[in-house]
Amino acid sequence: MAVQPMPEMQIEDERALVERARGGDEAAVGSLVEPWRRPLLGYIYRMVTHRQDAEDLLQDVLVRVLEGIREYRGEARFKSWLFGIATHVCLDHLRGKKRWRVEAQLIGEKEADKAPGGLDGLREMMRAPEFRFEIHEHIAFCFSCIARTLPPEEQAALMLREVLGFSGEEAAGILGVSEPVARHRLAAARAKMETDYEGLCALINKTGMCHQCRGLRDLVGEANRGPDMVQIEVAPGVALNPESLFDARIKIVRGADLEGGKTRPMHDVFYNNLSAREENR
Repeated sequence: MAVQPMPEMQIEDERALVERARGGDEAAVGSLVEPWRRPLLGYIYRMVTHRQDAEDLLQDVLVRVLEGIREYRGEARFKSWLFGIATHVCLDHLRGKKRWRVEAQLIGEKEADKAPGGLDGLREMMRAPEFRFEIHEHIAFCFSCIARTLPPEEQAALMLREVLGFSGEEAAGILGVSEPVARHRLAAARAKMETDYEGLCALINKTGMCHQCRGLRDLVGEANRGPDMVQIEVAPGVALNPESLFDARIKIVRGADLEGGKTRPMHDVFYNNLSAREENR
């Protein structure tokens, strides 16, 4: 499964549930919120890049929804109001954290290579019958790592527009800014990440410093490997440039089940280690 699909609800049904929820109907609150639990967790996980933090912040979001539902007036769709709460919870969390270095994954890889038995735990995890190394999931993992180098407001604009697929108007409303400001944040985020990937990722540049996708796939046993990928390719007829390569990467990221896929146990460990190193340096 890819990025968690957005639940669909007729606006008339949504308004009726909201009216009941504002009147204190707990069942109506549950009907409104429960379908969004997994999409919210997926979004928060990709923003904060730490499983336990994501689960804790989700609970914070749900508490704020319960406390604030009486004040929700329906000016925007319920999903926008809900993701507005989640976004500002994430932003408050991320503003207290250091921005990650672009080379953070490479630093961690080198440290693991140097440490005696540094890869033993990883090899054991990869031998588990339920484990499968999926390159698409690792590309999504890397995308969130590089996004952590951005200012949190730019990171949120990128995730909302490019990964979750909110419209420009919706994303601006969620962020609480004008559409021009949201577009500026998105453009700044894309420009930085396009430049970073050009020098980093061997899947788009043979001279890129990072070959982690290939190295991990080679490390895992044949029975636990997903399909191979030699390079990220743009759609037929599309000019090859940093912008089109970034669009092709986003398509992969959207289609990858980072939150619950077969490679998730490894990514949870990697995120924990990266968080500890980058935020405490």
